[in-house]
Amino acid sequence: MLLIGCIDFGGGPDTDTVEIVAEEKSPNGKFIATSFSCAGGGAAGYFYFNASLRKAGEKLDQRDGFLGKHKTWKAFTDIEVRWIDDENLEVSCKQDDSPGYKENNAVKVKSKYGIKIHYKVKKGKP
Repeated sequence: MLLIGCIDFGGGPDTDTVEIVAEEKSPNGKFIATSFSCAGGGAAGYFYFNASLRKAGEKLDQRDGFLGKHKTWKAFTDIEVRWIDDENLEVSCKQDDSPGYKENNAVKVKSKYGIKIHYKVKKGKP
C-alpha cells in the first residue's frame, strides 16, 4: 500500500507580517521606494530585510525585493533607500559576506520601471 501525504506547516506570502522600516516617494511622486522587514513561514519560519520599488498607489509585495537570489534569506540588514533624482535610487545596506551567502548576495536588481538602482554596501557586520 502506497501512502501519500502532505504536511502543511502554515505560512506563506499571504500570512507574512511585514513592517515598513522606511519609505521614500520619488521626487516626481510616481514611485515609492521601501525598506522593510518580513516574518513568516509558519513552523519553518523566516525573517528578513529587503527593499523594493513600486508605483505610487500600489500595494507592497514583500517577495519582490531588490536584494538576493533567495528573498527569504536574512542576508541584508540596515537597509536605507534614498532618491538621487527621478531616475536614480540609492540603496545602502550591510550584507552577510560569509561564503554561504556569496551566490545569493551577487543577485541585485539593477533597474525597475526605468529607474536605475545604485547599491552601497556599508561596513560592519549585519
